Amino acid sequence: MMPSPQELHNAFGTYADTAAPVLRLDDIVQGHRSLGRACIAIGAFDGVHRGHRALLADTVADARARGIRSYAVTFDPDPDCVLPGTPAPKLMGSRERLHALAHAGADGVFVIPFTHELASLDYRAFFADVLGGAMDIASIHVGSDFRLGRQGLGTVDAITAWGRPRGIAVEPHELVMFGGQAVTATRIRAELAAGHVECARDLLGRPYAVSGSVATGRGEGSDMGFPTANLVVPTGIQVPADGVYEGIALVGDTTYPAAVNVGLPPTYADDAASAHLEANLIGFSGDLYGRSMALAFTRFLRPSRVFDSLDELIETVEGNIHDVIDDLGDRGVKLS
Repeated sequence: MMPSPQELHNAFGTYADTAAPVLRLDDIVQGHRSLGRACIAIGAFDGVHRGHRALLADTVADARARGIRSYAVTFDPDPDCVLPGTPAPKLMGSRERLHALAHAGADGVFVIPFTHELASLDYRAFFADVLGGAMDIASIHVGSDFRLGRQGLGTVDAITAWGRPRGIAVEPHELVMFGGQAVTATRIRAELAAGHVECARDLLGRPYAVSGSVATGRGEGSDMGFPTANLVVPTGIQVPADGVYEGIALVGDTTYPAAVNVGLPPTYADDAASAHLEANLIGFSGDLYGRSMALAFTRFLRPSRVFDSLDELIETVEGNIHDVIDDLGDRGVKLS
């Protein structure tokens, strides 16, 4: 059966609660404002996974005990996209990441533009001049493996030594563990790259989802009786390994069970119009071209392969669709 409405809201970021404000450094500085005394959690927060949410929950609890406000402090763009080297695929785009952080429990999200100039700053200058110009820091919550500033010299020990004489508590948090390993964005990317969407769901605390717009494709699916929507996601977003998955599609305010193919279908690999991400939406009728759509991956069904005949292909795809129907039903469900 379909996940609960709350689970679907979490999967697609259509949260029912009120969002905390997203505040940007430039606006605070140019407006000569101060956010006052605050407890902060710092990170890139790609994926806003279970470990991130545990860190934020402890930060919020600290702030409540002190009677002050809490902020998730993050960077835009992700530092990985500015620093030398090839950036890792992202679990979320910037807009989705800030939106998820705004619903993660803190009183606000404080966004710092990440530039080469910022990357060259010493960690002491970052806390004193960048953050210190916008708020009065009471405590800093970070993961135990945290590093910040030029040459990564801002370790937990270094920041603790800097903060102690200034009355700033530094609270390192051991990483959340699952299955004997730490929950990290790197691990989630690896699980997705291996097709382990169920494990990624456990680490994230929700099914992994991507979003984009629907483009035209080969049209072969319609000819065979199961039309597909070809989803184009932004460059740099992590997608699961090639294969066929059970999933849930969100169009407007309605979710639909979906059979999803990731990667170039081997049977049609030579066709220039072949899609890398195509979904058969069960229970949907109408035109999706040009519309926004999101896909959440719930279960791996089978690897991609070449079929010996069109009949074998049709029979296999119909079997995949029936597997999805048996698990999730055969009609759309409104989220509202």
